[in-house]
Amino acid sequence: MERSGRKRLFSAPLSGGPVTDLEYVEQSLFLPSGKERMEAFFEDELLRRILPEVYRLEDVPQPPDYHPEGDALIHSLLAVRHLPEDPDRRLAWAALLHDVGKALVTREINGRIRAFGHDREGAKLAAKILNRLGMEERTAADVEWLIRHHMFALSWQIEEAEKLTRRQWRFIEDRRFPLLLDLMEIDSLAAGGNPEKLEQVDFYREAHSLLG
Repeated sequence: MERSGRKRLFSAPLSGGPVTDLEYVEQSLFLPSGKERMEAFFEDELLRRILPEVYRLEDVPQPPDYHPEGDALIHSLLAVRHLPEDPDRRLAWAALLHDVGKALVTREINGRIRAFGHDREGAKLAAKILNRLGMEERTAADVEWLIRHHMFALSWQIEEAEKLTRRQWRFIEDRRFPLLLDLMEIDSLAAGGNPEKLEQVDFYREAHSLLG
């Protein structure tokens, strides 16, 4: 297969002209309606050929207590559906790829579905995908960072700003942190809107606002 985003061109039905694989994906990723976006990713066979790693999430199970919506592919496409109107490009790609690592690490352990390390593996896989598609380095690096850290709140388990360490405050100061919170919110909405996770988003937004 030729290197996507650079040599192979398709006549895209939306633009009416030749586009790269990256541009072709983004035509669906940035459709104005969430419903249209989700339908495009379910129905377009060419998207399956361009992004096989995403579609390997089909039938990858998730714990039903936390993900009543279904498998990891449905969850990922619901995240795309919940993107805001005219989203930041990095957020859109992170929403699509944030759980791509689950296809590599999901296991049943002691009767429970686990996906330990899917954030780390997903970030590495996303970097390979975006490089293949020819995305510019800085944007791709930001998408990778968002995916790598989208589970940070689960590991921190902080409920009071006074308990945040200096290292954690430095992390909150990162220019990409507001986008990370947007990704957390979308991730939660795609799983039915877990109130505890949405409260975490509010908590960290308030913490970020304290930085001035």
